[in-house]
Amino acid sequence: MMSLIARRILFPVARRCVQRELRSQPILQTCVASPKCLSSSVRPQGTHSPQATTSSDGVLGEPIDFDVSAKIEGNESQIVIITLEPGQVLRAESGAMMYMTDGIQMNTTTGGGISAGFKRMLTGQNMFISDYSYDGPTRGQVALGTAFPSKILRLNVNEYGGKIVCQKGALLCASHTIDIAMEFTKTMTGGFFGGEGFILQALTGDGDVFVKAGGALIRRELEAGEDLRISSGSLVAFSQGVDYDVQFMKGIQNTLFSGEGLFLTTLKGPGTVWLQGQPPERMIGEISSRVPSGGGMGMVFPVVGMGGGGNSTAGSGGSTEGQ
Repeated sequence: MMSLIARRILFPVARRCVQRELRSQPILQTCVASPKCLSSSVRPQGTHSPQATTSSDGVLGEPIDFDVSAKIEGNESQIVIITLEPGQVLRAESGAMMYMTDGIQMNTTTGGGISAGFKRMLTGQNMFISDYSYDGPTRGQVALGTAFPSKILRLNVNEYGGKIVCQKGALLCASHTIDIAMEFTKTMTGGFFGGEGFILQALTGDGDVFVKAGGALIRRELEAGEDLRISSGSLVAFSQGVDYDVQFMKGIQNTLFSGEGLFLTTLKGPGTVWLQGQPPERMIGEISSRVPSGGGMGMVFPVVGMGGGGNSTAGSGGSTEGQ
């Protein structure tokens, strides 16, 4: 009897009370039902917050939280995937894009005029740069890769005094507020024999940078006055306070037979140094040394042997048999 009363009287009353309570909460109902509520943290299109900053060439954009938005994938050959929200701008080397999702817009410019593009060329970058932004209601992604199998290193320029000096062509992408400047070697010897030329790449400004390094990546902290001698071409980057120079290789046998050449690059602390275990130039040199030499004839002989030469031999053999 009690169960019958509960089914026919108490349950309908309870159900009506719940429905009445839900109807009294229209805001909650709308938020649960609307998919836009899930993206309420995304900034509306065409708007900027007070935290938006302008680059040296006049590009306005929101700061990117790379701790959340950046993802580096791969082992020996890596790529970086950046998630962009409306109003954010990512500045990247032209030609580095692998893919971009729907809503991502690419704007390629000289980044401040012909003179600015020419300065970037002297530091090993392309004359043009590409700015990626997202024009949509939620988020978009852009993936960037390297022209050579490389590790990708993320650095915050602010943590190193607002300036990081890199090897030529090291930059892959960065915050739109990062500038590329020329850093000249202090001595003629360093420019001629340091392995990096007279001009290095200085990354300045406010934000994060992603730089490329070949092979194993090593970070060394140098104390004040501490010297580190490295092979030419192994340098990736160093922070402010580090002196860059070269010195002669000691010992005639070392000079002739060590394979390191006449000079070593010297780095003197204090500061932070990043090194690469497989410089691209070293691998290119190894590949070039194994390419058959002798001009075009080295490539012609196999073709002749497989083609006309083989047919001639077969023809003469056939005529011999005919005789």
